[in-house]
Amino acid sequence: METKSVAYVAPYVNSELQLKRGYSAKHTAGNKKIDCILEALEEGGHQITVISPLLLKRNTLKWFSRDTYEIGKRSKAVYPGNVDLKGFSLLVTLFTTFFQLVRWNRENKKQPRAVVFYNYRLETALPAILFKLLFRVPLVVEYEDGIYAVTETNRHYKKISVAVEKFANKLLDGAVLVTSVLKKRVSTDNYTVVRGGTVHPARLKPVQEVDLGRERPFRMVYSGRLDYDRGIEILLDALPHVHTGRPLELHITGYGPVEDKLKQFIQDFHHTHISIQFHGFLDDREYGELMETADLFINTQREKIAFSECSFPSKVVEYIKYGKLVLTSGVSDINVINQQMFVTYDNDDPQSLAAGLNEILDHPERYSLYPVRAMEWLVSDCAHEVVAGKLDRVLSQAIHGKPGQPVYSSESPQAE
Repeated sequence: METKSVAYVAPYVNSELQLKRGYSAKHTAGNKKIDCILEALEEGGHQITVISPLLLKRNTLKWFSRDTYEIGKRSKAVYPGNVDLKGFSLLVTLFTTFFQLVRWNRENKKQPRAVVFYNYRLETALPAILFKLLFRVPLVVEYEDGIYAVTETNRHYKKISVAVEKFANKLLDGAVLVTSVLKKRVSTDNYTVVRGGTVHPARLKPVQEVDLGRERPFRMVYSGRLDYDRGIEILLDALPHVHTGRPLELHITGYGPVEDKLKQFIQDFHHTHISIQFHGFLDDREYGELMETADLFINTQREKIAFSECSFPSKVVEYIKYGKLVLTSGVSDINVINQQMFVTYDNDDPQSLAAGLNEILDHPERYSLYPVRAMEWLVSDCAHEVVAGKLDRVLSQAIHGKPGQPVYSSESPQAE
């Protein structure tokens, strides 16, 4: 692969920087996604500068100069200068982020180069778009969790973000999409699909046929944000429709706006064979131990909402790594890629979810090879070297205008 210089404009939260500037959010999920793309770009041999615009809202009026930290194996994260004043912080960030792009461009002017920006957040998209207009450096969007579809986003911010997206669309030289469904929102045909994350195959445990048993207690795990979009309430509504004489243990970990409703449900719920335990937020050790003991992972991300078209459930990728059976909604590309890898239910229907669970409990032997097939798909689609190849083809076409090999996934409906 040709070595390319990439400016990756993405809100990455360094723990030292968080303490220094008093940034409130850890941004754990976002960091993981950015890490995955960064590692795949490094796998391709490219030189990466992560330019991370983080907004400050504590109103201390402190000015923070540019900070630089090492990131990945050989990359650096640059934090533009900023002032801690809500609202004004955004305006300052737009200017300082643009200035860092100019600086990066000057330092790498002899290299083939491109700018990749993360989503249509104003602080990532606007500086990248202005830089494209003025310097004509190829522009690639990494598109996931679209602001237009996130229910918790301020409606005014959402309208502005949509307007920015429409304007930027005609300027794009490439796109990295989290699901093939998003193709309808980008005009460029130079795109690839990177679902949920990336993996190092050598670090994965060998997965063999699993024994789900019949007599021992059956352990189910839901892990993730407790909100409307991720659909934890669908799982709760499904429990009264589960018919089994086998002891079932449901373990839930996470946090979010419906946490109080979950706790109340657990307090009121009574079932002869089903017990529920809520663990809250677990540290890495406790989380790993819980996941290792599961028989079944459950993903309930809703498919009948706008958010489903711009998000692939990264939890499914995480679940596959543990080599256990997954019961999931048909959200995003799940039904596109599913070849007897997951048990699925449709239409955000609790009774359909319960029917899938009942089928697993009645015929556990039918699903013993599902985790094996899921792991085979994971390695074939999400291995670092595979994703590195996908990204390199998009960057090469964006920079040189040469189509080369198809850059989209062969499973994508648009690619067929």
